[in-house]
Amino acid sequence: MESVSEAYKARCIKRLNEWSAPLSDWRCIYTYDVMDEDNEREDAGLFICELCDCPQVRYVHVMFHEHYFEEIHVGCICAGIMEGDMLAAKAREREMKNRAKRKANYLKREWQWRANGNRTLKYKNRRLTIMPSRSGNGGYGVVCDGRSIWNYKGKRIANQPEAIRAAFDLVDPPIGGRRA
Repeated sequence: MESVSEAYKARCIKRLNEWSAPLSDWRCIYTYDVMDEDNEREDAGLFICELCDCPQVRYVHVMFHEHYFEEIHVGCICAGIMEGDMLAAKAREREMKNRAKRKANYLKREWQWRANGNRTLKYKNRRLTIMPSRSGNGGYGVVCDGRSIWNYKGKRIANQPEAIRAAFDLVDPPIGGRRA
């Protein structure tokens, strides 16, 4: 594993000092992928690390400290410095990258149409079904393992592409809990 330069660490510590923020014992409370195509931000692009100002952050680690008034959104290296565990930060980053690859491959798969208007797909040995709402107000539902959902990210599932993304999240939940 490559080491982080002392100059880089010093720059991060200097920024934390400028903010009167704790220098250690931060913890990552969740991570998110800013390039996820279903990200709510319409201007989604790469993120600028709040600690080192690196403009090339795709996987954001949201850091929390009980003695600081706000969360700090940073890249992998800064997260490792803040929590004092570079291996944990890199492991989270690797999991995010792997999930993004799985999702890209999943989105290329062909769903099968059924006579009743539903679409089905077998993924990770699980049967996913997308069904149109029968209530007459449009929308879609997703069924997996006997569990059905009609809302995704707090809103009614409005179209099939959104239902396909919701189905993926049922089978392969987002890493790190809540989303930004």
